[in-house]
Amino acid sequence: MAVTTKSLAGDDPFVLEALRSAGWFAGRSHETTRWNERLRAVGFEVSHLALRIWAEFGDLLIASSAHREPPSSLYVDPVDACIDMIDEARVLAEHEGERFTPLGMWSSQFRAYVAPGGRTIAVGPLVMWDLGETFTDALIYIVRGEEDPAREQNARWLRNTIL
Repeated sequence: MAVTTKSLAGDDPFVLEALRSAGWFAGRSHETTRWNERLRAVGFEVSHLALRIWAEFGDLLIASSAHREPPSSLYVDPVDACIDMIDEARVLAEHEGERFTPLGMWSSQFRAYVAPGGRTIAVGPLVMWDLGETFTDALIYIVRGEEDPAREQNARWLRNTIL
């Protein structure tokens, strides 16, 4: 299923430039069947929105603009990032009141997830970042950044999910 730029990527020129640099183009459709099957097999619920994101941006490394400090990126490969993190996803759902589907890796070290409504988060050891209320907002944050320390939250409640 092809997704228009307007629905997920938005129209921010810095985001569109970063997406094109990563290999994205209008009408791009990445095969998602294997990711979907593998994640469901270990217990993940896969949202329609996650499938749309995987299809349009799968296997892309979306890097921040040169002006963003510190640099940031999103690599969209949900299996590589989260295949063994079903317990973490369950704890996230319980704590946050919504289920999350794996998305990939944010800045090469933090697992990224997306909720059915678009909220996009990243998780590291005992910390969680709200990347955006929508996936489009998350792309803007990843590419452009902003001065908002409120995105980072202590997440000691994730203690039991650390491998």
